[in-house]
Amino acid sequence: MELNMANLSSEQNVTITWKMLVEAAKKAAAAQGYALERLPGRGLSNIWQLTKGGKTKVTSIRTTRDRWVAFPPLAGGTKWKTLDEVDTVLVATVDARENPQNVQVYMFPADDVRKRFNGSYAARIKEGLKVQDNFGMWVSLDRDERPVFSVGSGIIEHYKPIAIYPLADLAAGTAGEESEAEAEEAAAETAAPTLTTISDVISWARERVAQIAGVQLSAVKLDLKIEW
Repeated sequence: MELNMANLSSEQNVTITWKMLVEAAKKAAAAQGYALERLPGRGLSNIWQLTKGGKTKVTSIRTTRDRWVAFPPLAGGTKWKTLDEVDTVLVATVDARENPQNVQVYMFPADDVRKRFNGSYAARIKEGLKVQDNFGMWVSLDRDERPVFSVGSGIIEHYKPIAIYPLADLAAGTAGEESEAEAEEAAAETAAPTLTTISDVISWARERVAQIAGVQLSAVKLDLKIEW
Protein backbone atom coordinates (compact mmCIF):
# COMPACT_ATOMS: atom_id res chain seq x y z
CA MET A 1 0.00 0.00 0.00
CA GLU A 2 2.46 2.58 -1.22
CA LEU A 3 1.50 6.09 -2.27
CA ASN A 4 3.20 7.95 -5.11
CA MET A 5 5.06 10.71 -3.34
CA ALA A 6 7.46 11.89 -6.00
CA ASN A 7 6.10 15.44 -5.75
CA LEU A 8 5.86 16.33 -2.09
CA SER A 9 4.93 20.00 -2.16
CA SER A 10 5.27 23.21 -4.08
CA GLU A 11 8.42 23.97 -2.04
CA GLN A 12 10.28 20.73 -2.68
CA ASN A 13 10.42 17.88 -5.15
CA VAL A 14 11.90 14.85 -3.43
CA THR A 15 11.46 11.20 -4.31
CA ILE A 16 11.22 9.21 -1.09
CA THR A 17 13.12 5.98 -1.63
CA TRP A 18 13.45 2.87 0.47
CA LYS A 19 17.18 3.53 0.61
CA MET A 20 16.60 7.02 2.04
CA LEU A 21 14.37 5.69 4.81
CA VAL A 22 16.75 2.86 5.72
CA GLU A 23 19.64 5.30 5.93
CA ALA A 24 17.55 7.53 8.21
CA ALA A 25 16.89 4.57 10.53
CA LYS A 26 20.59 3.65 10.64
CA LYS A 27 21.61 7.27 11.22
CA ALA A 28 19.15 7.59 14.11
CA ALA A 29 20.38 4.39 15.76
CA ALA A 30 23.99 5.54 15.45
CA ALA A 31 23.05 8.90 16.99
CA GLN A 32 21.69 6.97 19.98
CA GLY A 33 25.14 5.46 20.47
CA TYR A 34 24.55 2.09 18.78
CA ALA A 35 27.09 0.35 16.57
CA LEU A 36 25.24 -1.36 13.72
CA GLU A 37 26.13 -4.60 11.99
CA ARG A 38 23.89 -6.25 9.45
CA LEU A 39 23.24 -9.90 10.20
CA PRO A 40 24.09 -12.18 7.26
CA GLY A 41 22.12 -15.14 6.01
CA ARG A 42 18.67 -13.57 6.50
CA GLY A 43 17.69 -13.37 2.83
CA LEU A 44 15.93 -10.08 2.15
CA SER A 45 15.10 -9.46 5.82
CA ASN A 46 16.57 -6.14 6.93
CA ILE A 47 17.87 -7.36 10.31
CA TRP A 48 20.67 -5.66 12.22
CA GLN A 49 22.64 -6.19 15.40
CA LEU A 50 22.80 -3.13 17.66
CA THR A 51 25.57 -2.87 20.23
CA LYS A 52 25.84 -0.24 22.95
CA GLY A 53 27.68 -0.28 26.26
CA GLY A 54 28.67 -3.90 25.80
CA LYS A 55 25.03 -4.97 25.35
CA THR A 56 23.69 -6.32 22.08
CA LYS A 57 20.18 -6.60 20.68
CA VAL A 58 18.70 -7.44 17.32
CA THR A 59 16.45 -5.08 15.38
CA SER A 60 14.37 -5.17 12.22
CA ILE A 61 14.39 -1.99 10.14
CA ARG A 62 11.00 -1.22 8.65
CA THR A 63 10.22 1.65 6.28
CA THR A 64 6.90 3.22 5.34
CA ARG A 65 5.74 5.95 3.00
CA ASP A 66 2.12 5.82 4.19
CA ARG A 67 2.54 5.27 7.97
CA TRP A 68 1.50 1.62 7.88
CA VAL A 69 3.99 -1.18 8.62
CA ALA A 70 3.85 -4.85 7.71
CA PHE A 71 5.08 -8.20 8.95
CA PRO A 72 4.13 -11.57 7.42
CA PRO A 73 2.21 -14.02 9.63
CA LEU A 74 3.22 -17.67 9.72
CA ALA A 75 1.49 -20.84 10.90
CA GLY A 76 -1.96 -19.29 10.87
CA GLY A 77 -0.93 -16.19 12.79
CA THR A 78 0.78 -18.04 15.65
CA LYS A 79 4.19 -16.82 14.48
CA TRP A 80 5.58 -13.77 12.67
CA LYS A 81 8.33 -13.81 10.07
CA THR A 82 11.27 -11.57 11.06
CA LEU A 83 9.36 -10.06 13.99
CA ASP A 84 9.86 -13.18 16.12
CA GLU A 85 13.63 -12.98 15.57
CA VAL A 86 14.21 -9.48 16.95
CA ASP A 87 14.22 -7.51 20.19
CA THR A 88 13.25 -4.15 18.70
CA VAL A 89 11.69 -2.72 15.55
CA LEU A 90 13.30 0.38 14.05
CA VAL A 91 10.74 2.23 11.92
CA ALA A 92 11.49 5.09 9.54
CA THR A 93 8.30 6.82 8.42
CA VAL A 94 7.25 10.02 6.71
CA ASP A 95 5.57 12.48 9.07
CA ALA A 96 2.40 12.65 6.95
CA ARG A 97 0.84 10.59 4.19
CA GLU A 98 0.29 13.68 2.05
CA ASN A 99 2.90 16.40 1.58
CA PRO A 100 5.40 14.98 4.09
CA GLN A 101 8.26 17.22 5.16
CA ASN A 102 10.28 15.00 7.51
CA VAL A 103 11.20 11.42 8.27
CA GLN A 104 10.55 10.27 11.82
CA VAL A 105 12.45 7.32 13.28
CA TYR A 106 11.01 5.24 16.12
CA MET A 107 12.42 2.33 18.09
CA PHE A 108 9.66 0.04 19.35
CA PRO A 109 9.99 -2.99 21.65
CA ALA A 110 9.30 -6.07 19.54
CA ASP A 111 7.05 -7.47 22.27
CA ASP A 112 4.68 -4.51 21.91
CA VAL A 113 4.70 -4.79 18.12
CA ARG A 114 3.93 -8.52 18.30
CA LYS A 115 1.07 -7.89 20.71
CA ARG A 116 -0.44 -5.40 18.30
CA PHE A 117 -0.03 -7.63 15.26
CA ASN A 118 -1.54 -10.58 17.14
CA GLY A 119 -4.56 -8.46 18.03
CA SER A 120 -4.94 -7.14 14.51
CA TYR A 121 -4.69 -10.62 13.03
CA ALA A 122 -7.41 -11.94 15.36
CA ALA A 123 -9.69 -8.99 14.57
CA ARG A 124 -9.35 -9.52 10.83
CA ILE A 125 -10.00 -13.24 11.03
CA LYS A 126 -13.09 -12.56 13.16
CA GLU A 127 -14.30 -10.11 10.50
CA GLY A 128 -13.86 -12.79 7.83
CA LEU A 129 -10.92 -11.14 6.08
CA LYS A 130 -8.34 -13.17 4.21
CA VAL A 131 -4.93 -13.08 5.92
CA GLN A 132 -2.42 -15.26 4.11
CA ASP A 133 0.69 -16.78 5.63
CA ASN A 134 4.07 -15.42 4.55
CA PHE A 135 2.71 -12.17 3.10
CA GLY A 136 2.74 -8.82 4.83
CA MET A 137 -0.16 -7.83 7.06
CA TRP A 138 -0.39 -4.07 7.57
CA VAL A 139 -1.04 -2.18 10.81
CA SER A 140 -1.29 1.61 11.09
CA LEU A 141 1.24 3.52 13.17
CA ASP A 142 -1.45 6.13 13.84
CA ARG A 143 -4.69 5.50 15.68
CA ASP A 144 -7.29 4.19 13.22
CA GLU A 145 -10.86 4.54 14.44
CA ARG A 146 -12.36 2.02 12.03
CA PRO A 147 -13.32 -1.10 14.01
CA VAL A 148 -11.32 -3.73 12.11
CA PHE A 149 -8.24 -1.59 11.60
CA SER A 150 -8.29 0.01 15.05
CA VAL A 151 -7.00 -3.14 16.75
CA GLY A 152 -3.24 -2.86 17.09
CA SER A 153 -3.05 0.63 15.61
CA GLY A 154 -1.67 3.78 17.25
CA ILE A 155 1.66 2.55 18.60
CA ILE A 156 3.26 5.98 18.07
CA GLU A 157 0.96 7.43 20.73
CA HIS A 158 3.11 5.64 23.31
CA TYR A 159 6.61 6.40 22.04
CA LYS A 160 8.55 9.47 21.00
CA PRO A 161 10.66 9.48 17.83
CA ILE A 162 14.35 9.00 18.48
CA ALA A 163 15.13 11.27 15.53
CA ILE A 164 13.45 13.57 12.99
CA TYR A 165 15.20 14.43 9.72
CA PRO A 166 14.09 16.91 7.02
CA LEU A 167 13.49 15.12 3.73
CA ALA A 168 15.64 17.56 1.81
CA ASP A 169 18.64 16.76 4.01
CA LEU A 170 18.15 13.01 3.60
CA ALA A 171 17.75 13.35 -0.16
CA ALA A 172 21.04 15.22 -0.39
CA GLY A 173 22.79 12.48 1.55
CA THR A 174 21.39 9.55 -0.43
CA ALA A 175 21.66 10.82 -3.98
CA GLY A 176 21.56 8.28 -6.78
CA GLU A 177 19.24 5.51 -7.92
CA GLU A 178 18.55 2.44 -5.83
CA SER A 179 20.44 -0.63 -6.96
CA GLU A 180 18.57 -3.64 -8.30
CA ALA A 181 19.25 -5.49 -5.04
CA GLU A 182 17.91 -2.58 -3.00
CA ALA A 183 14.77 -2.35 -5.13
CA GLU A 184 14.20 -6.09 -4.69
CA GLU A 185 14.66 -5.80 -0.94
CA ALA A 186 12.23 -2.89 -0.75
CA ALA A 187 9.63 -4.83 -2.74
CA ALA A 188 9.97 -7.79 -0.37
CA GLU A 189 8.64 -5.64 2.48
CA THR A 190 5.46 -4.74 0.60
CA ALA A 191 4.73 -7.76 -1.59
CA ALA A 192 1.08 -8.55 -2.16
CA PRO A 193 -0.12 -12.10 -1.47
CA THR A 194 -0.52 -14.69 -4.20
CA LEU A 195 -4.22 -15.48 -3.93
CA THR A 196 -5.74 -18.52 -5.61
CA THR A 197 -9.49 -17.81 -5.68
CA ILE A 198 -11.58 -14.88 -6.91
CA SER A 199 -13.17 -14.61 -3.47
CA ASP A 200 -9.76 -14.22 -1.82
CA VAL A 201 -8.70 -11.58 -4.35
CA ILE A 202 -11.84 -9.51 -3.76
CA SER A 203 -11.54 -9.82 0.02
CA TRP A 204 -7.91 -8.70 -0.07
CA ALA A 205 -8.69 -5.86 -2.51
CA ARG A 206 -11.53 -4.56 -0.32
CA GLU A 207 -9.20 -4.31 2.66
CA ARG A 208 -6.53 -2.48 0.67
CA VAL A 209 -9.06 -0.02 -0.79
CA ALA A 210 -10.51 0.66 2.67
CA GLN A 211 -7.05 1.35 4.09
CA ILE A 212 -6.06 3.69 1.27
CA ALA A 213 -9.39 5.54 1.19
CA GLY A 214 -9.66 5.76 4.97
CA VAL A 215 -13.20 4.36 5.06
CA GLN A 216 -14.98 1.55 6.86
CA LEU A 217 -14.50 -1.85 5.27
CA SER A 218 -18.28 -2.17 4.99
CA ALA A 219 -18.32 0.93 2.75
CA VAL A 220 -16.23 -0.75 0.05
CA LYS A 221 -18.24 -2.56 -2.59
CA LEU A 222 -16.37 -4.14 -5.49
CA ASP A 223 -18.10 -5.42 -8.62
CA LEU A 224 -16.33 -7.97 -10.80
CA LYS A 225 -17.11 -8.36 -14.50
CA ILE A 226 -15.44 -10.99 -16.63
CA GLU A 227 -15.87 -10.78 -20.40
CA TRP A 228 -14.97 -13.63 -22.69
